[in-house]
Amino acid sequence: MALGVLLILFIITVVISSLGVAFLLLSKNYIIKNIMFYILSIFTIIIYITYITSLPTNFILQQIIGWVFVLINIASIVIHKKTTKKYIPYILTISSLIFGILKLFAFI
Repeated sequence: MALGVLLILFIITVVISSLGVAFLLLSKNYIIKNIMFYILSIFTIIIYITYITSLPTNFILQQIIGWVFVLINIASIVIHKKTTKKYIPYILTISSLIFGILKLFAFI
């Protein structure tokens, strides 16, 4: 029973991520791009916090890797606020989101 709920949660996570990345990259409206960027950034941080808290306490290296990606995502938010070139934060957020989903599915 619990594995079925977990499968549904993973499917919802992948669908939200895919739609968010599609809206972020394909939208022409600047306001929608900003909204999707911040939603994906918060969603990525939530994914990494879920990943970090699901690890045992003796998996220090994997926890540090998770925190590094949280910091990369926070840095992408800061870069997004400070610069006019918006593709660098988009690339950082999308790559950390994809890596986070792969970490949740235990492919990496």
